[in-house]
Amino acid sequence: MNQRFLLLLCLFLLVGSSCLAQLRVNGSLFMPDSVPNRARTIGVNSFIGGGYVISMTTLGLAWYADEDLGSFHFFDDSFEWKQMDKMGHAYGSFLTSSWFMGLNQWAGMPRRKAIVLGSLQGFLSVSSIELFDAFGETWGFSWSDVAANATGASLAVLNESLWGEQRIMYKWNYLPSPYAGDPDFERLFGNNFAEWLLKDYNGQSYWLSLRVHSFLPESSFKDHYPKWLNLAVGYGAYGLEGGYDDPNGSWTTREYRQFYLSLDFDTSQIHTRSQTLNFLLGALNYIRIPLPTVRFDKYGVGMEAFR
Repeated sequence: MNQRFLLLLCLFLLVGSSCLAQLRVNGSLFMPDSVPNRARTIGVNSFIGGGYVISMTTLGLAWYADEDLGSFHFFDDSFEWKQMDKMGHAYGSFLTSSWFMGLNQWAGMPRRKAIVLGSLQGFLSVSSIELFDAFGETWGFSWSDVAANATGASLAVLNESLWGEQRIMYKWNYLPSPYAGDPDFERLFGNNFAEWLLKDYNGQSYWLSLRVHSFLPESSFKDHYPKWLNLAVGYGAYGLEGGYDDPNGSWTTREYRQFYLSLDFDTSQIHTRSQTLNFLLGALNYIRIPLPTVRFDKYGVGMEAFR
């Protein structure tokens, strides 16, 4: 369930901001160090270790406290929600892996070591949630979740290993669906925006955003092409109402996939004179800013003003 990943990531960011804010070195907080920096290394390790402990403790108390526990068991949920939850798992692993890689390099760790260690930190931190699920009566250890986590971490590694930058960004977007606010689905999707944001798979979409400028050959066209303008392909689904215990399989005719094609803003390529603002623009780049989009689904091809 990707809402747990979003909660986990928010907690990581909260703990990390308080740790890293203390590590201003030579007046520059955001520039990576060229050699191992002891103060930054301590800060990064404190952030990752402390953030993990706090996040897992919070999840255990807030999410699983009322869950009936049983013995360790497996659960195959690979066919549910048109795999939107798996997209969320991959997104969580991509985000944490790429961010931990960056933090390790920021602390002066050699690039190859930072890539390997950062990807393992990201993958293991999100995959360990499966251990909670494994003992929950209504869930279970899901190999498809672990595979999705590995996919997200692998994309981050691929980007850094091939190009030394995240040329293919994995992004998330949410726009409220008609299910949000419907009293009939409050139990499933919640009754406020924060809950819809996390639980309403019908309004979520996941994107691969290609940094076009970096792929262009050297030419006058590349010289004039905006570095911040990407091409993106997306995935979503609709008709997701649960009910997977229905022996008649009614969800199979109700649910359908959607694919998207659109331009995208690469906010990390928008540079200002403020290092703080540049940092925030880089962080924003993990979220898809809604733009006009071409949609492909079982009803044909359509246009959406914002997706």
